[in-house]
Amino acid sequence: MIRKLIISYFLIVFLLVSGFAQTRSIRVEVSNQQLNQVLLHLRDQYDFHFSYNESQLAQYRVTISKTFSSKEEALSFLLNGLPFHFRKTGEVFVIIPDKMKLKEEQKKDQTQITGQIVEAGSFEPLPFSQIQINNHPMIADVTGNFNYTATADSTFHVRISHLGYYIYDTLLYAGINQRFKLIPATQTLPEVIVHDNRIEKATIVGEKAGKITINPNIARFLPGQGDNSVFNMIRLMPGIQAAGEQSSDLLIWGSSEGQSLVTFDEFTLYGLKNYNDNISVVNPFLVKNIEILKGGFEAKYGNRVGGIVNITAKNGNIQKPTFSLNINPTTLNGMVEIPLFKKSSLLFAYRQTYYNLYNSSDFNLFTPTFRSTNDHSTSTQHQNIAFDMDVYPNDYQFRDLNLKYSYHFDNGDQFYVSMYGGGDDFSLKASTNTTRDMNMSMGMHQGENNPTPLTISLFDKEENRQFGISAFYRKKWSDNLVSKFVATNSNFSKSQSDDVNSKNTSTQSIYNKDQVNTKNSALENSFRMENLLTLLNGHQLEFGGGYYNNEAQIDLKTNLTDTISINTLNKFSSKRVFVYVHDNLPIGDRLILKAGIRTNLSLDRNKVYVEPRISASYKLSEELKINASWGRYNQFIYKLANVDRNQNYTYLWVTGNENIPVLNATHWVGELNYFKNDLTLNVQAYYKPTRNLTERVFEQRVVKGNPTGGYFSYFGDAKTYGIDLYAKKDFGKHSVWASYTLSKALERFAPENVALPAYSLAPQHQLHEFKAAGLFNIHKFYFSADYVYGSGMQILRDVFKAETSNVSYKRVDAAVTYKFTPKRFSGELGLSVLNVFGTQNLRYANIKNFQLTKELGDFRVYSSSVPFTPVLFLKVVF
Repeated sequence: MIRKLIISYFLIVFLLVSGFAQTRSIRVEVSNQQLNQVLLHLRDQYDFHFSYNESQLAQYRVTISKTFSSKEEALSFLLNGLPFHFRKTGEVFVIIPDKMKLKEEQKKDQTQITGQIVEAGSFEPLPFSQIQINNHPMIADVTGNFNYTATADSTFHVRISHLGYYIYDTLLYAGINQRFKLIPATQTLPEVIVHDNRIEKATIVGEKAGKITINPNIARFLPGQGDNSVFNMIRLMPGIQAAGEQSSDLLIWGSSEGQSLVTFDEFTLYGLKNYNDNISVVNPFLVKNIEILKGGFEAKYGNRVGGIVNITAKNGNIQKPTFSLNINPTTLNGMVEIPLFKKSSLLFAYRQTYYNLYNSSDFNLFTPTFRSTNDHSTSTQHQNIAFDMDVYPNDYQFRDLNLKYSYHFDNGDQFYVSMYGGGDDFSLKASTNTTRDMNMSMGMHQGENNPTPLTISLFDKEENRQFGISAFYRKKWSDNLVSKFVATNSNFSKSQSDDVNSKNTSTQSIYNKDQVNTKNSALENSFRMENLLTLLNGHQLEFGGGYYNNEAQIDLKTNLTDTISINTLNKFSSKRVFVYVHDNLPIGDRLILKAGIRTNLSLDRNKVYVEPRISASYKLSEELKINASWGRYNQFIYKLANVDRNQNYTYLWVTGNENIPVLNATHWVGELNYFKNDLTLNVQAYYKPTRNLTERVFEQRVVKGNPTGGYFSYFGDAKTYGIDLYAKKDFGKHSVWASYTLSKALERFAPENVALPAYSLAPQHQLHEFKAAGLFNIHKFYFSADYVYGSGMQILRDVFKAETSNVSYKRVDAAVTYKFTPKRFSGELGLSVLNVFGTQNLRYANIKNFQLTKELGDFRVYSSSVPFTPVLFLKVVF
């Protein structure tokens, strides 16, 4: 009996265990099936309970034939090697993505190409080079570096171009830290062989709305004496005013003075006098890249409501010492490049005038048509406009210095310190004896004209100083993330004295005894951090921030005929921090969307200024592309118009404060670009309303019952709109281009708390401007010419509104340059002829108008624009 019970017990236990084991056995047998489908099969057959993202699991397929003893064992085997893990909650298996494994999976499917674009021979980095990788466009950074990550295989079609260099076009495999050497088209490098003679020539337009990139290598072959070749080239571009020969500023798309920004190695250039466009604040020896943003620019740029010109300087030759020298009839210009320790270089450049530029007693080949400055007794006539006094400076002296140290790290990081210091001194002293008819409109002699003998004397003196320094460091954190740190200081000062005296020679009656002394200074300190995160297939995210401190001061002392005396000192300050983010998103091969926002916090006003930006580029075909952009912009330091009692304009630097508002503008830009067979056709249209303008106007007002003369503030707004047409054709080694601008600039002002009037034409308004240029390279000779026509600035029409005169501007320049290359050095010998036909043009900066008396009328003083001027120059490099 007991034996039977024991046998029965073990039999029951065996059957229970066997039955339990059979219910826990899990058989999985699938071939190339999606993982989510396999889990559905387990759910239906073995009563699994799951929680997971179906789309994520559907990306993975499995093949398996195996039996498992438990649900946990089966699921662990299925997820082995995949970027997932599971967690059991009650009877539910929760499948969770493993982020670390997902990143590793993505990296396995990605290929990458990174590198730096440099000049062959000197290894000078080439900033902002144009790159196309598998038809995806991108731009190198300021150090010539780029990074591209793709989900395709490891083969890339790479096309790299930089203005003035042979195009690099090849098929490459993936790789990092490659160096791409571009060959300059204007130099002979025996160590490299050119397999493709295609060259990026004068300019690149159409990359994005409002942007132009200029080739500085060809600027020296265009007409001019070399010391102002950079700005001469810039002013030949569409939308940048050339008529009127502005000496210290750029007028872009109808903006007034001080509304556009010029930077050199990241620090601000406020400008020098540069009398008659002879010399510019930028030494052409140092220029490596010129980028013009006429409007609608992205969120990383700010601080101006007009345009921006970014000039990048050379780092210096790190292979061998190089010395460059340029001599012309006005200045001596030299530059030395010294490599240090194979990783760094020191660059030093110095220019100065080497004699009294405008004194005819000195050797003066530059101005052979100028009279002696001792003879100012005759009046003159320009384009049927009578001037009472045609004067020339007695003295103009200029000098500047550039110093730059650069260091290249082994890991791709770069560092430099760039410094500039310059100044010019200008003076004019003149007198004349003349006769003026006095119009008697009252009394017994009404209607009679009585001749009145007059003695007029003038004295003008101006000193300008510009200093700038920047420290730059580029840090490569990874192949996908790069940061740029920039600290800058820029300091400008101007001191000007103007004396005007007039009297009746017969009666010794004094009509004018005016003295105006003006001192103006501007300061900028900044620190900025910019970051570039490179994502897949050309997708880039830019973000950063920084701090700005701007200060300005105006010290004005005015004494008018001992009856009105004004002595004011105004100080201005603006401190702010900013942040920005900008997304560059390619969508397919045709569309690129860019959106961003820049936010400024004024620390003085505790006020936030928000600047949204958006732009798009769409390729209608391989040849035709359309660009558009929109954005808001604020400007915290700018030039204020100071208008004296005779309507003479002086522009002085100020910053926004409690009395002077911050400028605000909106840019609307549209562009259509066509390129095929080296023919470029481009149309740009723009509309820019600007608010919060301020100017100071001299007026006679009654204050507290007493007549008072002084400067009073006017407030208003402006709007500019127009269209630029541009055409360029490259053929062989030659280039020709032309542009036409149709534009309108309007403004309106009123005293505070007074309604604004209707819009009227702004002083800088010019309806038409046409420019054409050509550069031809035949063997060792470079022939060039350019032509500029402007219909005339409104300020000139206002000065001469009583006359039906022609205030248009016309000028033709021509040049020939011979390039010679002996064994030990290279050189260029050239002849430029400025104003070939000797056209007598008007420059608004050279005109001064003052009233003698109401009966005697106004007296006009004029200093001639560039006359017919042949210029010889010699450049050597060894």
